[in-house]
Amino acid sequence: MKQAAFALIVTAAFIASVFSFGGCSSQQDTPDTSAAVSDSSVTPAETLVGQWKCESLTDHIYTFNADGSGQYDMAGNVLKLSYTVEKDDLTITFLAEGYVPVTLKYELKDGKLNIKDSFGNDTFYERISD
Repeated sequence: MKQAAFALIVTAAFIASVFSFGGCSSQQDTPDTSAAVSDSSVTPAETLVGQWKCESLTDHIYTFNADGSGQYDMAGNVLKLSYTVEKDDLTITFLAEGYVPVTLKYELKDGKLNIKDSFGNDTFYERISD
């Protein structure tokens, strides 16, 4: 029961952070690009490998490993995850009971990772390690 309650709380916190990306750095006039990755010699997943810190919620950090695993650290609340990339879609599955995969649009531009929420709002992350 405690595990289910914790999963519900963490899920709610993640969803709130994903769908409130306006709290991170947001730019209304960012030009739309059709491709998430411009260098065709590198796969989309390879370009995400590393740690990415939200520009304004600096205690929110994604870690994407080359093997498709990773974690999302929300101010010390760490969720293990798996991820896949297809074109400009980033699908994240949290490895805990009660989570469903979330697919979000993303793009890499000027060294920043931009993850768009379901409303098209931009959230920018900066790479902090490879």
